[in-house]
Amino acid sequence: MINQAAQSLMEIERKNAKRASIVVGVVNKEDHFITGTVDNEIDGVDTKDRVFEIGSTTKTFTSLLLSKLVLNNTIALDEPISSFKPEYKNALSYNGKEVTFRHLATHRSSLPREDMKTLRKRMKEHKNEKDNPYKYFTPQDFNKFFIDYDLKKDIDTKWNYSNAGYGLLANVLSELVGTTYEEAIKENILVPLKINDTFITGDEAQLSRYIQPYNKKVEPIRPIMLPAINGAGALKSTMNDMLHYLKAQMGLIQHPIQKEMDFTHQIHSTTQWKDFNMGLGWFIENKKWSDFPIIHHGGTTMGFHTYCGFIKEKQIGVVISSTIQLKNIRIIKMLLKLTGIVNENIAKEIFMHNLKGTSSSI
Repeated sequence: MINQAAQSLMEIERKNAKRASIVVGVVNKEDHFITGTVDNEIDGVDTKDRVFEIGSTTKTFTSLLLSKLVLNNTIALDEPISSFKPEYKNALSYNGKEVTFRHLATHRSSLPREDMKTLRKRMKEHKNEKDNPYKYFTPQDFNKFFIDYDLKKDIDTKWNYSNAGYGLLANVLSELVGTTYEEAIKENILVPLKINDTFITGDEAQLSRYIQPYNKKVEPIRPIMLPAINGAGALKSTMNDMLHYLKAQMGLIQHPIQKEMDFTHQIHSTTQWKDFNMGLGWFIENKKWSDFPIIHHGGTTMGFHTYCGFIKEKQIGVVISSTIQLKNIRIIKMLLKLTGIVNENIAKEIFMHNLKGTSSSI
C-alpha cells in the first residue's frame, strides 16, 4: 500500500530534520497499513496508538458538526452569523451583505487569518512560550476582537483562509449545542463513530502516548493550547482513530452520520483557482494524476504537520503526521503556492501507487 518512492520521501524528510518522527497510514476497502518512525518510542505502545496534533484538520470535525445542525434544521447554511452574535454585527457585515455559516465554513467571509495584533502582544508578554503562541490568547481576547473589528472587504468575493473565522464558527455551534466545543464534538461525532482516542485536553494516559516534537534548537515543544479557537485546530488523535475517521468518510463502515459527512463533501463554494474548490471544511482539489478529486485537509501546529485526504470514488485514504522543522524558504514557497503543503508529496506518491493497483507495495 506504500511504495518505495513514498518511503524515500519519508526518509528524506527525517534526515533533513532534527529528532523527527513521521507516521503514515493508508486505508482502502480491503485493508489498512501503518508505518513510520517515532523518535521517542515507548515500550508496549504501538505506533498506531501514538498521539499527535491534527492541527487544522480539526476544521473538518467543526464542519461536520455544522453539517449535522444544518441537516437537522437547527440552522440554515446561509443564515447570518449576526443572528446569533448581534454584538459582532460590524465584524460580520459589509456593504449590505452578511457573513453566513457557509462563508465561515468555506473561507469566504473576508475575515483576517488571525487577530495578529493581540497575538503579537500576548507573545511579547510570554516570550518563554514562543512555541505555544495561542496559549494566552483568551476567549475574552477573541470576543473583544470581534466586538471591535470592522470588516473592510466585500464578503464572498475571494477565498481567504481564516482561523479567526473557524474559531467563531466552532464557538457559535458549541453555544447552539449548549456545551463546550470538545463535548460537542465528542457527543455528536466521536461517539456516533466509535472513535475513542481523539480529544483536546486528554487524560494522563493519553498524553503519555504523545509523540514528542522538537523545535530547531532541539528543545521539546509542549502540546498545543488554543483556548479561544479550539475548533480551528486543537484536536489531537492517533493514526488508528484517523484511519477509522477516513473509513467513515468514504462509507467503508456503517454509522449514523453518513449523510452529514456526504454533505461536507459537496462543493459549497469556489476559489480563485480553477482546480480547487471548497466543501464544508474540506478542500476539494482536482489533480492531473487522478480522474477523481482529492478531498483533503492539512494541519500544521508548532510541532506537527498532518495531512488527511481521500479519493472517495476509489476508496483510498491517506493520513500522514510528521514533526519535521521547516526552513524559512520552504514556508515562503508554501505561502506562495510554489510547493505543496507538508507531506502532500508523500500522499501523492501513495495515491498514485494505489490508483495504479501495482503489487510492489511494502
